Amino acid sequence: MAISMGLTMLFSAFMIPAWARALAELEPRPASVATGVGIAYTMAYLLFVAIGSWQAWVVRAVLCLALIGLGGFLVVLMGLANSWVLVFALCVIAVTARREVTVAATVLALAGLAVGALLTGGSAEQLSNIVILGSVTTATALLVWLIDTNEELRRTRDQVALLAVDRERERVARDLHDILGHSLTTITVKAGLVRRLLESGGDLDVAVREIGDVERLSRRSLADVRATVSGYRQITLAGELASAREVLRAAGMEAELPRAVDHVDPALHEVFGHIVREAVTNAVRHSSARRVTVAVGRNWLRVEDDGVGANAARWGNGLRGLAERLRAVDGTLEAGTRPEGGFFVHAAAPAVE
Repeated sequence: MAISMGLTMLFSAFMIPAWARALAELEPRPASVATGVGIAYTMAYLLFVAIGSWQAWVVRAVLCLALIGLGGFLVVLMGLANSWVLVFALCVIAVTARREVTVAATVLALAGLAVGALLTGGSAEQLSNIVILGSVTTATALLVWLIDTNEELRRTRDQVALLAVDRERERVARDLHDILGHSLTTITVKAGLVRRLLESGGDLDVAVREIGDVERLSRRSLADVRATVSGYRQITLAGELASAREVLRAAGMEAELPRAVDHVDPALHEVFGHIVREAVTNAVRHSSARRVTVAVGRNWLRVEDDGVGANAARWGNGLRGLAERLRAVDGTLEAGTRPEGGFFVHAAAPAVE
């Protein structure tokens, strides 16, 4: 605001000699009236610069009409040769008012000058003034449009940055849920197995081996958390199937898993790996199943168990996160109770040819 006012007043000061020459060519009485109107005109466009951008568009429209009216009256008093005085009104309108108002005011002013020039027979003399007023107003409007566009781009960039931060938070939260849910479930199952072995006086070597697995899983989980936060963690379908086999064995569940995944679309390995991890973790936690089956095709994956079926725990953040991952590859997720009992998760996505 201060810069706009300063520039407007500086431009007005530069035009004082031209104002003085134009007034000197008038008779004393018209010169006095023109001086008063000129002062009112100057105050009006300074007021417009000071408060115009803060007001509603209706107020700005009224100020535009007042500026054009005072400027037009001043041209009538000083003669068409001094129609350059309208440049103040038109430039201020271009800077402060809406584009529609700027276009209307410019067309109105230039049309009035053209008609006046035709009526007085001074078309050739007024052509230069009309061209100057039109070009200066257009240049000012384009400059304002460029500034507004840059500001809009800056706001858009800031919004994109905020959305990127939100997406990264969602990614970290989703990956941490997947990692910690799966790893802690495995650790819990193995710790429970060790406890039962020790309580029953079972094979100590087996207990030591299981405790070693717990330690190894804990270290791997810590590494996965660090990699997730850093954005470098990779999930593979083959790795998750191998991990699922170990988890299901520790939980006492029979596992029917594919031996190879070479036929699966490579672009879907990571998202299918997440699905295997989440579905197996849910089966161990909630299903009380005896058997878990995983089947895969080129662009689909299905995980089933013969447990207690659907329940509220199965439809938590994990499945919502899987649905989001599949949407990212134009895929779909289905989950629910099997007709013969148990729970299923079915994922499908377009294969990349």
